[in-house]
This record gives sequence, C-alpha cells and structure tokens, in this order.
Amino acid sequence: MRRFVKFDFLNRLKDEGTKQILQLNFLISFSLLIILLIFIWRMQPQVPLFYSLARSEQQLAQKYWLFLLPGFSLLISLLHTLIMIFFKHLDQLVLRLFARGTLLIQILLLVILLRILLIIN
Repeated sequence: MRRFVKFDFLNRLKDEGTKQILQLNFLISFSLLIILLIFIWRMQPQVPLFYSLARSEQQLAQKYWLFLLPGFSLLISLLHTLIMIFFKHLDQLVLRLFARGTLLIQILLLVILLRILLIIN
C-alpha cells in the first residue's frame, strides 16, 4: 500500500540529489496552487497583477489571471523534468545545474505570488 504518490518517471535519473530537487520543484508548484486556492475567494474582483506598469488602470486584472502563476510553474516543472529525462546521458553536474535553475524559477514564481497577495491584503 502506497502512502504517497511516487514520481516513477524520476527513477530514470541516476543522481539522488537531482531527484530530490525535482521533487521539491513539484512540491513548490502544487504549493502555489494550494496557496492561490485558499486566498482566491477572499480577493477583490480585480487585483494588481501587473503592478510594475506605470498607469494604475493598466495594473489591474481579473483575479483569475493569478492562476497563470501555478499553471506556468507546473508547466516549467514538467517540461524541465522531461528534458532532463531525455538528456539523462549528459554529465550529472549539468543535470543538477539545470534542476537547480528550475528550482530558482519556482522560488521566484512563489515570491511573485506572495508579493501580489501581500499587496492585496
């Protein structure tokens, strides 16, 4: 009996450190979705998604546009994992650097979502 869902496709990679980094990537992706699902019901209809634009009327977007962040995060995790499995014959250092780059992207997406949530609340 399995307790947790296993990432069987990650077993094709040799390095345990790389596997753990990729599992952390997927954990962050699903955390983004869970955080957004918790806060989406208490948000205003329009949120400052594009808060870096100069005009205030251009900053606002419908709150459902925030689902782009977890969607983009999951897409990046899946795509990068498939690329790493396809190029598993490369040096392990290259694969680990690629996995860490993916982790950096995931952390940045998490920080972006948390910043938007802090601006709203």
